[in-house]
Amino acid sequence: MDIREKIARRAALELKNGEFVNLGFGMPTAVPNFLPEGVQVTLQSENGCLMMGPTPSAGEADPDNGNAGGQPITLLPGAAIFDLCESFAIIRGGHVNTAILGGLEVDQEGNIAN
Repeated sequence: MDIREKIARRAALELKNGEFVNLGFGMPTAVPNFLPEGVQVTLQSENGCLMMGPTPSAGEADPDNGNAGGQPITLLPGAAIFDLCESFAIIRGGHVNTAILGGLEVDQEGNIAN
């Protein structure tokens, strides 16, 4: 397991059952692969998806379904795909409990310029 996977796994351990979780692009897109057993959360991708699951197995990806980083995703039963405006209405409307964002730029002291 590389450092990026370790960070995504650690972030997944912070999530609590029943939360609505927004995942940004970058390392956050791997969080669904490391959700602890028994913890059920509703995952939202900033580009307009609700109720996504882990990364699909090789050959199982639907090219029409992707996360904020453009990587393939699985959709759980009851999932919805919508436009970016709806996605940010969910975020700005206070319907998200936790957001896991990627750092666009991080300096040597750990300061994030996002």
